[in-house]
Amino acid sequence: MIAEIPTEPRGAARWTQTTALDGRDYVLTFDWIGRLSRWCLHLRDGDGAAIRTGMILNTGTLLLRGVVDPRRPPGELAVVDRTGRGDADPGIDDLGERFALVYLDAAELGR
Repeated sequence: MIAEIPTEPRGAARWTQTTALDGRDYVLTFDWIGRLSRWCLHLRDGDGAAIRTGMILNTGTLLLRGVVDPRRPPGELAVVDRTGRGDADPGIDDLGERFALVYLDAAELGR
């Protein structure tokens, strides 16, 4: 199943939320990096230990590709352009609006 992860910056350039992925809690921290004009995502396990940090939120990228840490979610994270245009990446006001962070669970990927 593909599930949209709620992302509501509400004008904040940084926020942290706990999100369940495939039945386990993960801590997601979103950072707006002004000098790059990009959102960055940090993924931690339920205890707050880093799994992968510094993931730039670009469309067309599987964010967990190559992560072999056994604590990682078994599925994949990706950014989707709801308009289908695919001509940009999320700006400071676009995350949760035009762009969605989605999770493809293990079953969807056949894992």
